[in-house]
Amino acid sequence: MVDLLSGPIKQYPVPRVQPQITTEWIRMAPGGGAANTPSALARMGLQVTAFSKVGDDPYGAFIRRELEQLGVDTAGVCVSAKDSTPFTFVGIHDDGDRTFIHTPGSNVTFKLADIDLEHALECDFLLYHDLWVLPGLDGAPAASLLAKARERGVVTFLDEGFGYGPKRESLEAMLPHCDYVVPSFDDLQVIYPNSTASELADQLIGLGAGAVVIKMGAKGCFVARGQVRTQVPAYPANVVDTTGAGDCWDAGFIAALSRGKDPVAAAQIGCACAAFGIEAVGGSTGVPRYESVQQRAL
Repeated sequence: MVDLLSGPIKQYPVPRVQPQITTEWIRMAPGGGAANTPSALARMGLQVTAFSKVGDDPYGAFIRRELEQLGVDTAGVCVSAKDSTPFTFVGIHDDGDRTFIHTPGSNVTFKLADIDLEHALECDFLLYHDLWVLPGLDGAPAASLLAKARERGVVTFLDEGFGYGPKRESLEAMLPHCDYVVPSFDDLQVIYPNSTASELADQLIGLGAGAVVIKMGAKGCFVARGQVRTQVPAYPANVVDTTGAGDCWDAGFIAALSRGKDPVAAAQIGCACAAFGIEAVGGSTGVPRYESVQQRAL
């Protein structure tokens, strides 16, 4: 999707009371997991392909151009003549937190038939991003994609976005086909309320996930794999914009695994990558080369 980011926002307008507010800056950037994580991976020097669906409009062309300039392969991005490109107004608040006004566009019609499966499965790692944002793929269709990937020896990952609201059925249908599930603690609380990170991880592993890393914002993340249960702290950062923090974490985690790191060390590099990400406006703008991310994690 296209993100239009503006801030700082102290409050939103109220009709006939305060119909207009003023911000200091505005930026436009590719957004969503299908742009942020590939962009961060490309910035770190990895070869990556994005699979998504955009409209045949200026926003869709902008996304493809921006990703290609970073070195992301966009051959997997389907262009629809019938749909608009997804768009999000991102309000950046004083503390770097953000709120969204979203127009889903082609996210609603994105289906398995829009993906060149042979191309998608020619990889070492496959991340299904933004569960609960893609109603035509979530659940059984995505589960079949992940199952095919695992049959070919591809390492599979599942992340989510709050989207249309966390839905237990689609999540649990996909868990048995995931080597790693990397969700948000806050979002999981909607489905499994009053659970600790350890309890959430045990729940997901019990439902078939190979390993779980629960992202906890400023508290870092909780890693659960086999008998390992470890809390990994976040790194200090000068917070500017938290948009894409979890997406940058995913990129750092995957990049580290691709270099042979164990899951705990990879989670540390994920946290370091997220720290870089939130120090600049946009979903991946602040991410440097992998060596710099790894150095921050030492």
